[in-house]
Amino acid sequence: MSSVLKVAAFQMATTDDVAENARKLHGAIDEAVQPPVGRAAESGAHVLIVPECALSGYLPRADLDLGAVARAQDELSSHAAERGLWLALGTTTRREGRLFNTALMYSPSGELAASYDKTHLTPQDEPVFAGGADLSVFKLGEWTAALQICFDMRFPENWRILRRQGAELVLHMSSASTGMGWKVPVLNGTMRCRAAENGMFVVTVNDARAPQMMVSAICDPDGLHLARAAFNREMLITAELDRTKVKDDFLAARRTDLWDRPQHRKLLLE
Repeated sequence: MSSVLKVAAFQMATTDDVAENARKLHGAIDEAVQPPVGRAAESGAHVLIVPECALSGYLPRADLDLGAVARAQDELSSHAAERGLWLALGTTTRREGRLFNTALMYSPSGELAASYDKTHLTPQDEPVFAGGADLSVFKLGEWTAALQICFDMRFPENWRILRRQGAELVLHMSSASTGMGWKVPVLNGTMRCRAAENGMFVVTVNDARAPQMMVSAICDPDGLHLARAAFNREMLITAELDRTKVKDDFLAARRTDLWDRPQHRKLLLE
């Protein structure tokens, strides 16, 4: 894989039916690597990202069959591997008797390359999920990448930590739909800020159910849109990312000496 990475984001209307969600996701895998005839001039993507809990449904039903979810995960990772595709899959996982809102990153060999549990939970999440406890990066070919989920967008500390760990690309999945319209400019602006303030690429993909509170988009390190989905519509967007465009100008300009003042250090740690 060269320094140019082609990413695809599938803005998908998720359901409570795992089999139906899996059917849509299999279709997105095929479309990502082999666009329809009308878009035949486009080359296939290297990476596909789908929304928060796209496979399990968000929020997961009380009778969610986690065995069926696990089988569908295996089938999707195998399908993506057959197509030579990295797959960032939103789903629900269970460990030690607790449910987690999880992003799974599968490599083109079908192996689990990274796993991330949503660290910041909304009031709706808290009765269902346990919060994650780790922020880390992983290698995606020549790139250093990271995963984030929905409400994590509101906490710039997460993103700065990941950038300090070397992240050049953050794949962010959401289920921000069927809600408050005032959030549309706020959340779309938030994602552009996360890209620009860290000088990195951000791919954000949202559930397509109407009305959306943000739209799926691919942002460059200046916070400009390379691709943007239509509102309230199931669709795939793609863009080519050039790793040489990642920058550290704002990182270099930070006044880190301010952190060393006792009163500021106390605030940072509280």
